Amino acid sequence: MPVYIRKRTLNIQSPSEKDWSKTEEEDFFLQDPDQALDCLPQPYRMIVKIVNRIFDQSWESVQAREEHREAERLKKKNIAYQPTDDIKQFDGRANCIASTGTGRYIFVGLTNGLVVFSTPSYIRICGWEAAEVEISIISACQVPDQSYLIGTVDNMGTARLFYFYVDHISLIKAINELEDISKRTICMKLGFSQGGDYAGVLLQGGGESWLEVYRLPKDSWLKELDQSQVARPHKGPEGQGDENPETVGSVETKVTPPALIMKIKSPRPLTGSHFKTASEALQKTDESNVIGSGHNHVISAHQWEHQEAVFYATFKKYLDARNAEPTEEKKPSEAVFYFLLPGKILQMGSDGKSLTGMPNAIGVHWNDRHNLYQYLLVRPHKEKSDSEPKPEVVWPCAAPIICSAASSCTSYLALGCEDGTITIWDIKYSGSPLAVVALPEGCHMQDIYFLENSNINTNQMQFPSIPARPKVQILAWCTSGSLYLIMAAWGKETNIILLRDSSKTPDELISAVIPVPTLPNTVLLISREGQVELLDSAEQEVVCQFDVPISHMVATPWQPVFALDPVNLCLYLRGDQRLPPDTPAHASDVPCSIFCFSFEGLSFMETFLKKQESIEAPLKLFLWDRRCELIFQNRLQSQVERCKQLPDCWEQLQKCAKAKRHRN
Repeated sequence: MPVYIRKRTLNIQSPSEKDWSKTEEEDFFLQDPDQALDCLPQPYRMIVKIVNRIFDQSWESVQAREEHREAERLKKKNIAYQPTDDIKQFDGRANCIASTGTGRYIFVGLTNGLVVFSTPSYIRICGWEAAEVEISIISACQVPDQSYLIGTVDNMGTARLFYFYVDHISLIKAINELEDISKRTICMKLGFSQGGDYAGVLLQGGGESWLEVYRLPKDSWLKELDQSQVARPHKGPEGQGDENPETVGSVETKVTPPALIMKIKSPRPLTGSHFKTASEALQKTDESNVIGSGHNHVISAHQWEHQEAVFYATFKKYLDARNAEPTEEKKPSEAVFYFLLPGKILQMGSDGKSLTGMPNAIGVHWNDRHNLYQYLLVRPHKEKSDSEPKPEVVWPCAAPIICSAASSCTSYLALGCEDGTITIWDIKYSGSPLAVVALPEGCHMQDIYFLENSNINTNQMQFPSIPARPKVQILAWCTSGSLYLIMAAWGKETNIILLRDSSKTPDELISAVIPVPTLPNTVLLISREGQVELLDSAEQEVVCQFDVPISHMVATPWQPVFALDPVNLCLYLRGDQRLPPDTPAHASDVPCSIFCFSFEGLSFMETFLKKQESIEAPLKLFLWDRRCELIFQNRLQSQVERCKQLPDCWEQLQKCAKAKRHRN
């Protein structure tokens, strides 16, 4: 039997990079670190391949759908509507516009005063003029007997308070106007409470900032102004006489001045403690029933310096890189404040005035600070009137608060933090957080808004019914130009929907977000290129757009001048006349108009009105006995259903008891 024997040993050549094929190069572990691990045995390796293939196919399908949706969106041409009316009966430039909650008037701040127009005729009613007083901020609030409070801030930072009654404007007070320029303060913000009982004025001066809260004697003003108008000689409608009846001078009317009830200073930075023991620090907090701002601690200055040194040594590389960057000059802190109605956290007082829907607290937070402070507007008798007010509630956050929003009925409060989280508080019903939402990584919030469906006037509601499952919708506007819709509810998962992606060019960035409360799930968006769109957040599509006439353009589109009248469903937008390219002109010399875009009669209104009718309106409860009666009726109606669920509850309890006995 022949046997073949190999004469030489088989030499196996060592592998070299030249012999590697392209397929092997793709699996080389130096290019893919995951390949350094041992491969899974069969059948798990096949399962991994199948799962990865499913994920790849799904992702390709998602990308195809997104591309198709984007192509359809580009093909679709939005309906453009022209203004239904315009307002030109004013001198100077319109810097700001304010609308009232009744839809009867609009107030316009000019370069030389302010003027009032009636709606929908847009006839000039009256005005207030003052030389070299350019109104830059204006706000209005309705008070009883068809009267209105008007607050303005001019370009020099002077805040003024006006009272509009019987087609006449009266200057009540210039809050921070001083003759001595060295002691002059600047007003940064002015706001009214719902109903006009209180006003908040944020002031800056001498490198500091503080918030002044005033109680407004609006009932006394009505009587005093009524008497002064009776004593005033009657002028003819066409302006016969020595003085124009439609224009009022800058002289203050002699009425009861507003009362300063509170002066809230910006929180001072944390420093070393001078307390020797913890009990001494605890005694400083009086009743010790409030989580404080952190100032009454027992950390000495030496410990504080030691901790800072340890922190700097640990993160020296990052801190040096940050310190190398140019830093802007530090500005005084600015505050955001809200007047809050009684709720679970701060109960209403024993006085009868609390039943009229009057606010009982003010919520304040300062920029780049972690805490939200809530102060009672009626201070306890034990506190001195000239002492620094102490907060009743302090809400600490994990990161500095950069933006916030409150619902129109102040039932919900949303706080947006620097780390991209939004906390939604239910301050009226439960006094606890409704949801905590984290935006996608890399999103930096610019502002947040509540998207509400107000098919009834919230001013007429004093005690809304307790919702069984409260639902809120919030719009988060990011600095990149993206817009997110956040939907939160009790016992349900919070949903985040991207309504507008990040802008690719600076002109496409959003410059203003305007929720429309009387149209469900709608919001107006104004871009820096002057485009105004109405967005349906439920359908995630643009309904229409509003264009100014071709002879004009949207004035200062990066900071547009606008106002929304939710009662008459009308948008007021300032437009400047287009000038030839070679025409030199100052901004104040360019003719401007206020264009009115009325939503009534437009093609999309019928669809939204049907949605509005399908939304169930909350109950109107005026007194506690009526409220208790309705709650008792709802309880009786649900008795049959609760009786059906009772056997199941007992069965579950018995199973739990048996399981515990077996474990024991």
